[in-house]
Amino acid sequence: MNEVLLCTHNPILIKNVYGIVRDEGFGVEVVDHSALAVQRVFHRNYIAVIIDSESFGLSAEDAVQIIKSVSPDIVVICVGFAKLDSDVVSMTLPVDLEEFKRAIHDVRRVGALSRI
Repeated sequence: MNEVLLCTHNPILIKNVYGIVRDEGFGVEVVDHSALAVQRVFHRNYIAVIIDSESFGLSAEDAVQIIKSVSPDIVVICVGFAKLDSDVVSMTLPVDLEEFKRAIHDVRRVGALSRI
């Protein structure tokens, strides 16, 4: 359960956050459609999902709602939102990389607590 799902088609966002997530010791799977992210959550256990507000097809808001209903303990980080929901970490664009690093570090802490 050390996998993070990154849902974006933005190569700059992938470049900016992929290394940070890997440096925290997580594996990263990248998908470019929010509907595909929802499907992946049904089949794999991710510790977190990072979803871009500009995803194709299914809106990011709907994808987050489905993901949280299927897997309420999963950490969801939404990039490109001022504030989406109380149990979702929301970040505006451009991504503040220090804020993102803190959020990913918190995912590591939450994941360690869930294994206790």
